[in-house]
Parts: sequence; structure tokens; C-alpha cells
Amino acid sequence: RDVATAGVRVTLAQALPKGSKMDFIVQKTTELGVTRVIPFHSLRSIPRLPAEKSQLKTARWQKIAVEACRQCGRADIPEVTDVLSFEEAVEVGVPGALKLLLWEEERERRAREVLKDENAAQTDDIVVMVGPEGGFAPSEVDKALKLQYRSVGLGRRILKVETASIVILTIIQYERGQLG
Repeated sequence: RDVATAGVRVTLAQALPKGSKMDFIVQKTTELGVTRVIPFHSLRSIPRLPAEKSQLKTARWQKIAVEACRQCGRADIPEVTDVLSFEEAVEVGVPGALKLLLWEEERERRAREVLKDENAAQTDDIVVMVGPEGGFAPSEVDKALKLQYRSVGLGRRILKVETASIVILTIIQYERGQLG
């Protein structure tokens, strides 16, 4: 099997979660077709990785992505970047990309609705930011919105960080015809 991710290119900017949850997130989002994973420190991130540990973790996550590709027959391996600060991660962009901020306090806009929006449907590049266990700080939300991110929710349930990353990737892939 040689399954390349067709169509949509998704960059997942993921705030560092506690424990080994990032291993799981990298593995599962790779299976779901993520193009790039950007781990970052958020104001409310509990783990703080020193530079030398950060490089080891990044190498580990890249290896997990390679193994996940092998397991699911995916030909293209997603890039796992170095761990960035929130300020660096929010600035990482793809020209013309739809930028989504997954925010548990967003009550008006659902991810699915935004993906069906006429303007959003015209881009194959999507950047999604997922916060830490404690959620994004208000200053982070403000910064992202000023940089043209659209805050979206996933419904009434508050999901664990590792579940939220998988759910948003699944919604994107489903809405773009890659699943189902």
C-alpha cells in the first residue's frame, strides 16, 4: 500500500500536554493525514521542556510519525517541528490557509460550519491550534484572532486535549471527503 494524503494539508499546532499524550497525538493525527505538527508552549502548558530535552522529544515524535505512516500505509511523512513558544507557533503560517483556533469557550461557531463556509472551502491548507489542558489564556485567544484565526468549538462537550486533536482532524478529513 502507498497511501498519500490527497487534497487537504493540515498543520496541527499543539500545545504541549502532560505526560506521554503528545506521543499519542502525533501517532493518531499522522494516521488521520496531518501534514505538519508544531508542538508549542502555551501560557497554561504544564510541561516546560528545556532545549536539550526538547530536541530529544522532537526526534522521538518524528520517529513516532514515521512508524504511524508505516502502519497505515501512508507514503508522505509529516514534519514534526521543534518546540516553539505560543508567539512563534501562532505566527507560523501557510499563505492563504484557513486558520482555526480550537477554543472551548467558543459557543457560536462550530468547526464543521466554518469548514463548509464558501471561502474556507476554497483552500486546501488548514492550520489548527489546539491548546493545553487548561485551555488558552485570554491573551493568546486575542493574539490569534488578531492574526486572522477563527475560533471554533466542537460542541457542548469539553474534550481532553488528545481527544480534541483527533476529533478536529477527523472533522476536517470528513468534510473534505477524505473519510467516509
